[in-house]
Amino acid sequence: MVLGSGFLRFSVFASLCLLVFIAGCQPRPQPEPEYNWRAFEGQRINVMLNQHPYSAAIVQKLRDFESLTGIQVNYIITPEDYYIDKLDLALNDRRGTPDVFMTGTYYIWEHASKRLMQSLDEMLADPALLIPGYDFRDFQPKVFDSMKWNLTPGDPVGTGYQWAVPIGFELNSLAYNKRIFEQYALKPPSTLSELMNGCEALSGSGIDGLSLRISDKWTSLSTSFITTYINFGAKDLVSENGKLRSAVNSDEAVRATELWVDLVHKCTSASSWQQNPWNEAGAALGSGKVAMLFDADINSYIQNVEGYSKEAGNIAWTPAPLSDLNQPVTSNLWAWGLGMNNASNNKKASWLFMQYFSSKPFIQWAAMNANVVHPARKSVLQDKDYLKLIGRADGFAQTLDSHLKNAAVLFTPQPAFFDTANEWARTLRKIVNGEYSSAREGLDELKPKIDTMLDQSG
Repeated sequence: MVLGSGFLRFSVFASLCLLVFIAGCQPRPQPEPEYNWRAFEGQRINVMLNQHPYSAAIVQKLRDFESLTGIQVNYIITPEDYYIDKLDLALNDRRGTPDVFMTGTYYIWEHASKRLMQSLDEMLADPALLIPGYDFRDFQPKVFDSMKWNLTPGDPVGTGYQWAVPIGFELNSLAYNKRIFEQYALKPPSTLSELMNGCEALSGSGIDGLSLRISDKWTSLSTSFITTYINFGAKDLVSENGKLRSAVNSDEAVRATELWVDLVHKCTSASSWQQNPWNEAGAALGSGKVAMLFDADINSYIQNVEGYSKEAGNIAWTPAPLSDLNQPVTSNLWAWGLGMNNASNNKKASWLFMQYFSSKPFIQWAAMNANVVHPARKSVLQDKDYLKLIGRADGFAQTLDSHLKNAAVLFTPQPAFFDTANEWARTLRKIVNGEYSSAREGLDELKPKIDTMLDQSG
């Protein structure tokens, strides 16, 4: 059967009419409703912060947050060496205060295990609870994952529940004073042996070779020590017959500790080992009292900010020194972020606070204006203005690129971290001060103490 041209014209006409009819039946696209920033106006939340440049950035923008949302914010800031104890007391009270608190990877292992933290997964998955443009996939993956854990002792971070949202992270590098290095014809060290040789070259000059973070708490382990320890091939914990056991007295651990003690004796003043918290360790570099600082890179970065210290502009960076140049640098990764109290009575208002202070706009502002280095957002890390800013710091951006490739959380996740790490720090301090006949003796005494703590923690 042959169809005529008239039929074809009719078919085309009918098809067009049908399309018009269908289009006419479709609902017109509606604009998305504007986000209601004042949905929780009048609510009051309590926030607990650790004394740190990142918390200082939050405080600077608190009034802007309150004006935007109508939420009232009460906050308290506590020095780092006392922060964990005060936070523990507050969360274990289970009355909902604080609603939001500054937290990091090791804090999560303890507080999430005790059901003291609110998991954020449902909130992150609900578009109605996300502020415009929040985009949690924009977080640097390693940093975001450092705040994710499945609550199984010994299992690595990165799987399970999301317990916090990050603001910024820290890696461990060696910062040095270019002026002092030029004066004494020193070269940036790549190995621990070169580092100690540089310290010996400064002997008698009135300038200490190196500043380190020292205390009888976990903080003295968490930066340069654990980075050196793991790069030496040592481990903190191992699994034996289904149980976590301490490995602090393994042959590798003993040799790493002996090397560390030698480094301390050759490069630091005797008095500094008694107590040297992070801010004083950084200030020693900024004042020109020491030639180098081996610590979290933000600690040295702020000393180089114009007007912040005497030696601002004279500080440069190089990757963490290794015992063996044939291996890549593995730096410990630490992130600061915001978590929520599981007992909070103001969870939606708290979640709004947490998003605001981990959002792209806030972190962009904080990175450019409030020394948040390194920012947790990929978009900010790659921003040309941010790269230009850190490019003024000699070797800082290059060291970041070198470290970030292999950066990792170097401690083994487990809920008794603070108890075991504090005991380890006290023992290390005793070894340095010569209270044991050898590093082996001190570590042999430490191992069963840690094993007992692990057993008691379940």
